[in-house]
Amino acid sequence: MTTPPRRISIQEMKGDLFTAPPNTLLIHACNSKGHWGKGIALAFRENYPEAFASNEAYCKSRPSGEIPGTALLIPPADNLSVDQRHFVGCLFTSLSMGRAKDKPATILANIGPAVNDLLRQVAEWNADEHYESKVDLIWMCRINSGLFNVPWEDTKRVLETVRVPDGVPSDVTVVTRE
Repeated sequence: MTTPPRRISIQEMKGDLFTAPPNTLLIHACNSKGHWGKGIALAFRENYPEAFASNEAYCKSRPSGEIPGTALLIPPADNLSVDQRHFVGCLFTSLSMGRAKDKPATILANIGPAVNDLLRQVAEWNADEHYESKVDLIWMCRINSGLFNVPWEDTKRVLETVRVPDGVPSDVTVVTRE
């Protein structure tokens, strides 16, 4: 008898995303240009400038048209306090931003592959004996629902279909300010 695949299980809570316990993966949706200039991306840039630099370098190092539907796992910077030792997960769901952002249908088509890519990277990280810190928890905002203007319920439906690999937490806490 085969065990059914584990899927993402979402719980929502009110609070501050950036107060997550250490070794939590904080996820947000990004454009493929490397810009974190507004919305939650700007908050990530302000809280994790090294992660921003990693994201920007990643986006500049490859053709932006190949980035949507992928992800980038950024480990905690060494100079962060223990309370701020968070992994940052960048889900590339739109090619661009502002008026040039992708349409909601395209963003929704990119979210599943991007989350699968990120969870694959987390599984590889957590399985690697060379890394002392591991991803213990996963927190995210209501990705895509801000500046990308995709209804949260639509993104949530896609997320709940994602298979979770072994070695990766399947419970995802979505933190809202409301």
